[in-house]
Amino acid sequence: MASDVPARVLALVGSARRDGYTMACLQEVLAGAAQVVGVEVQTIHLLDHAFGPCTSCYACIRSSDHRCVLDDDLGRRGDTDLWRAVDGANAMLWATPVHGWSVDALLHLFIERLYPFTWSGELQGMPIAGLSVASNQGFGHLANEMLCQWSFTKGARWIGGLPVHMVYWEDVRPEARALGRRLAEAALVDAQGREPLDEESHWLAYENTPWPAYPRYLENLTRDSGDPRQSILRRALDAEAMSRPEAVEALRRADALFQRAAADDRLGRREEAIRGLVRASAHWTQATWKEYLEEKLIKAPQPAAYRPLSDPDIEGER
Repeated sequence: MASDVPARVLALVGSARRDGYTMACLQEVLAGAAQVVGVEVQTIHLLDHAFGPCTSCYACIRSSDHRCVLDDDLGRRGDTDLWRAVDGANAMLWATPVHGWSVDALLHLFIERLYPFTWSGELQGMPIAGLSVASNQGFGHLANEMLCQWSFTKGARWIGGLPVHMVYWEDVRPEARALGRRLAEAALVDAQGREPLDEESHWLAYENTPWPAYPRYLENLTRDSGDPRQSILRRALDAEAMSRPEAVEALRRADALFQRAAADDRLGRREEAIRGLVRASAHWTQATWKEYLEEKLIKAPQPAAYRPLSDPDIEGER
């Protein structure tokens, strides 16, 4: 049954200019979104809001509601207009000029401050799109890749990104409107009930995006050597770097799963390798949390929404 409440697309703009190239491109994307019946569009200039960097106090992890306690527009335990706008959105569009071949600092800061949503899981499944606009040397594709990466880390659905150089602006206007329509259509679906993907499906969904998780995480564990026998997991085991029994057991499971995933990768079984690496990474998260975070730093157990174990009892690993 259709809802009487419109689906909400929230556009967050990091540019300090209200009449610059980024805003001109954004208006085309939002014009496409406005063509979809039942969708309401809201644009927020982040420069209009006061918020600073995350202070690593970890209060958002320890509290049951996973809200930020800082006294600014992304804190106050969610009692701010900006937080409510994010919390009530059915889709987000992140729009940035290209600064230093990357995302502008203000949008970067905003996404950093979405940290509490990592622990609550409330952004899991939300549709997100990116717009990166360059007018000098370019490199919008690098900014677009970063936006896609951040979308992945929040468990969101990457609807698409549009890196633009103003040289080609007239050519990409139709693409901008099409991106807006796709995002609005995804918002309509989200408004009927958000459906987060499980970890494996989430990784698989990012395979053909600017930031495919599988090769990046493989690099992360092997330190670019490409050799599973030289992974950080194996190094931690060989060096007996962990001492808490729960951490050691999780590390052992992570290494066993990673070796199995690497074998699948060598045999060309990419999907099986991805599924194995997802499970290995979840156990690696458990190991590091138990050893370094739970008692020594955060002083709280791992939140249920963060990297849950899908197979705590795995046969045949011993």
